[in-house]
Amino acid sequence: MKKISIFIILVCLILVSCNEQTKVNKVKSEFVTIDISTPSGWRLTIEQDGSGQVGFGAHAVDFAGFEKNTFDFSDVIQKLETKLEPQDSISTDIAVSLWKEGETSINAKYISDKTLVSKLFEKALSAITYNKERIEEIYKEKKPVSF
Repeated sequence: MKKISIFIILVCLILVSCNEQTKVNKVKSEFVTIDISTPSGWRLTIEQDGSGQVGFGAHAVDFAGFEKNTFDFSDVIQKLETKLEPQDSISTDIAVSLWKEGETSINAKYISDKTLVSKLFEKALSAITYNKERIEEIYKEKKPVSF
């Protein structure tokens, strides 16, 4: 009887712990999409599941997607949030938009950490699953943070 009681208490503690962890994850994941735009014309979009797309300019043929789990979304959010500034200009700095569920417009913030942004673009570029040759060709001509 004593073993059963201990087992029930442990199960209850585990369930409570899981519930608390879910609450923590919900706080971390208030954002659903990250958009990063550089003055050189590159754009990186990362979805909550770690998938997204990367490309240059405004033509669909100059973009390519990457699979889910390419990025740890919470980790990227955490790294970006500590470095964002509310005001600057897309002509001189990198614009970052952190989208919440249901938002239809947002004010971009800015980041000047070219090293962090370069690493994000490089990771996305290494993970693209189609149109790789075209994107790499553009990348050779103009890097995302080459301004």
